[in-house]
Amino acid sequence: MKIVTRPPPRNLFNGDCNFFFYNPELWQPEGGPYSAKAIDRCVAQLATCGVDTLLINPNTQVAWYPSARLEHVFQGYRRGDRRFISRIAAANAALTRPQVKRYIEVMTELFDRYLDLQEAGTDWLAEAAHACRRHGITPWLSYRMNATHFSGAPDSPVNCRLFREARYRLSGRVPGARGRKDHAWLGLNYACAPVRAHMFALIREGVEGYDYDGVELDWLRHPLCVEAPASQRDTDAITDWIADLRALTRRRGRTLPLGLRVPGNLDYLRRIGIDLRAIVRRRLIDFVSFSNYWQTSWTMPLDDLRRELGPEIRIYAGMEGAPNWLKATAPALVEQPAYQELQLAGDSAATTARRRPKQVVVEGTRYLPASPPLLRGNAAGKLVLPVDGLEQFNFFVADQVRVPGQRGAYEILRELADLSTLRGKEKHYAFNTASGNHHEKWDAPMSFPAEIPAGESRKFRLPMCAEPPRARLELVVQVIGRGPTLSRRLTTSFNGHAQVTAGTPTRDLLFPCGPYRRHTRENAAGNFCYPTHLIHDGWNEITVHNHGPRPLTLVCVELAVRKSSRSRTGRKS
Repeated sequence: MKIVTRPPPRNLFNGDCNFFFYNPELWQPEGGPYSAKAIDRCVAQLATCGVDTLLINPNTQVAWYPSARLEHVFQGYRRGDRRFISRIAAANAALTRPQVKRYIEVMTELFDRYLDLQEAGTDWLAEAAHACRRHGITPWLSYRMNATHFSGAPDSPVNCRLFREARYRLSGRVPGARGRKDHAWLGLNYACAPVRAHMFALIREGVEGYDYDGVELDWLRHPLCVEAPASQRDTDAITDWIADLRALTRRRGRTLPLGLRVPGNLDYLRRIGIDLRAIVRRRLIDFVSFSNYWQTSWTMPLDDLRRELGPEIRIYAGMEGAPNWLKATAPALVEQPAYQELQLAGDSAATTARRRPKQVVVEGTRYLPASPPLLRGNAAGKLVLPVDGLEQFNFFVADQVRVPGQRGAYEILRELADLSTLRGKEKHYAFNTASGNHHEKWDAPMSFPAEIPAGESRKFRLPMCAEPPRARLELVVQVIGRGPTLSRRLTTSFNGHAQVTAGTPTRDLLFPCGPYRRHTRENAAGNFCYPTHLIHDGWNEITVHNHGPRPLTLVCVELAVRKSSRSRTGRKS
């Protein structure tokens, strides 16, 4: 008999415990009680778009499926029970009062969809695995190891019973923030054996009770484990606990792939008790997926991480929900998308200023999955370093937030895992910007905002892919500065070549992203054009020179590889 083996996963899609349920208008547009058809349609679209592995998150601190043995979030919930949901809303300290009211309505509708399936005798977690089998996708489980979205109220139904006792919780102290505490840092304390036992039981039920082929331990929602700095004793306990999970994945007569989703800062991980170097040395895991939190990474040193961890571990690069926190305007919108603000606040993604009462221009955050050029640029910059594949995270959020004129570009997923397919196509590259929520503690270093003193220059490095020599493309470097105009005494250079001395002022983004098309009034931008043959595979260098008499504040630098146009010739030297 011929044995058929699947190729290693390369195009991974990570869905949280709600992603089948956020947008019934997409997966069950005919209406009626929510059913297994919605799950099948969602999985079918992913398969059609080239996803080979679907990672499904079944938990917060408790199960989000109808477990017969373990704590689950639906215990005690009755259809339309807003009082029950208000206990969950109260746990999210980032929400304002109006947002709490809206959140209760949204979550009540969401919970009722789960009840539709339960009352029909359908366990959605089992059904998701069945749908994957039907459509040729490999199903994996992705466990959130410290989901702190709802840590503001320890007795929330989303949190486990252990969390109600202070001895099993972390302090909430933000490292290096002068004693400041934040609910987003108030997680389960894995130094406590009962906490480890609780999470082990949750993972064991998924491995032994459901038909899944792999397990990911997601330490990015949130990257907390034990109090920092971790003692050697606590670190060893975490490593040994992962060894126990390794043994668990070998109990069914075959070994399920086991891996971690983590930030790329190995020293930060060691400070919270996760010694990734030791875990890899002991061969306790098969893969690592590196990512930022919510804001995708552009300058993650994936090549350095590969050299440090060695060739035997598979390395995936995470692609996240937002390109960066550069605000843009949406000329076609007449009111602020309320659900988008609710979602960002609920995820503790970025600190945002209060909206002006008389604001008539709609400003907002772009979503990476809504832009094919951003998706291609982010993927290309990772594949050239190189990595073994890509993992999409929060892709579905582009639809979840229901911004008019914005949709997730699912059709682009097929292109992303193949570098040869990406060459010659339009791409949008960017850099990371500060979130304001202490994510710089673990994320890849934020490049912007950046100050350039008078008469000085700043260099920025970015991985990009080379383009075919005959492609009719141009490279545009867009410099975005703070202020009503961009200094005329600013120049750029790319890879040390062809310094451009005349930038073209613009209010437009390099590419539109859903309804977001222009820069805000607080920022000014200039485009500098280059031939694409200057781009090479791997790290490329952009230099910004300030020849003016005053310091210059750069908000960001972004780059486009786009179709050439006579109206975009620029001045090249």
